Amino acid sequence: MKEILYIVLEPFAEHEISYLAQAVTTDEMGPRTQPKYVNRIVAPTHDAVTSVGGMKVMPHYSFADAPHDYAALVLIGGYGWASEQARSVVPMVEEALKRQVPVGAICNAASWMAQHGFLNGVKHTGNGIDQLKQWGGANYTNASGYIAAQAVSDGGIVTANGTGHLEFAREMLLLLAVDDPAMIHRFYAFYNMGLTRLMAPQPRFRFNTVGLLTSDNAATVRFYTQVFGFTTDWDGVAPNVEMHLGDMRIILFPRADFEQMTGQRYTYPKGFNGTMELAIDVPSFAHVDKEYAHAISLGATSVMAPVTEPWGQRTCYVADPDGNLIEINSFCQ
Repeated sequence: MKEILYIVLEPFAEHEISYLAQAVTTDEMGPRTQPKYVNRIVAPTHDAVTSVGGMKVMPHYSFADAPHDYAALVLIGGYGWASEQARSVVPMVEEALKRQVPVGAICNAASWMAQHGFLNGVKHTGNGIDQLKQWGGANYTNASGYIAAQAVSDGGIVTANGTGHLEFAREMLLLLAVDDPAMIHRFYAFYNMGLTRLMAPQPRFRFNTVGLLTSDNAATVRFYTQVFGFTTDWDGVAPNVEMHLGDMRIILFPRADFEQMTGQRYTYPKGFNGTMELAIDVPSFAHVDKEYAHAISLGATSVMAPVTEPWGQRTCYVADPDGNLIEINSFCQ
């Protein structure tokens, strides 16, 4: 069995190690009879290392005698990554990346990775782009590769923010092929949803998303990203585009491709589409006016300027490039 090495610096964040370490040694039935990997703690010395919560662990290895043949190197977050001791981890990460061994870094350890230029060639995340820039300084040149996500896996490197320990575990488990992907996703769903929700009766239907059939995907993507701040990882080529705004999700699909896929021809509204709308809430009446003006300045078509309705809502309407109606509204003065 190959070893997974967990680097801990005092005081380390004990919660960030729990999901991953557990899933390596147990499965749905209990302790694994033939685990692929074993967990090993590595610290600056063989002395006990104290966690943020005051727990102590005894390292299996020190920096001086840690093995060079291992399955993965995992940097557990905490407050020690700003210390001088952290410099000793640099050659270990360099060696792992040179040998194409998976490297995981969570919380402040991800910021430390940015500080030493290890994130410059991969998509990544961490405790926010501002902290990565602050820690990374001139050595961090890949701000465009930052993704606002709980965990990101790319190029053999997994990064996560300090609350992304479950997602961090999932991405590391997938990268190491600890189980088949379906079992790993069941593990994630179990802890993400919780036993109560998993055991509850499931509804017959669960609403998924709203799909917009577009005449020009690129123009519509520009509209929703620039005007309303939607995010997407669309490659600019694939017909299907998934876009997110907080918990809201929309799908864009070209009209011609949709007709080819379904084998049907459709009629499309000319001008404003009076059959549906997308509604977006903002914090206050003032924000309605501000966001309306912002949308118009970026090319949105005005449908109705902001008004305060008798029922206490301030609202307005604009249209996207295909004439789909978008309401910007608030009930808070």
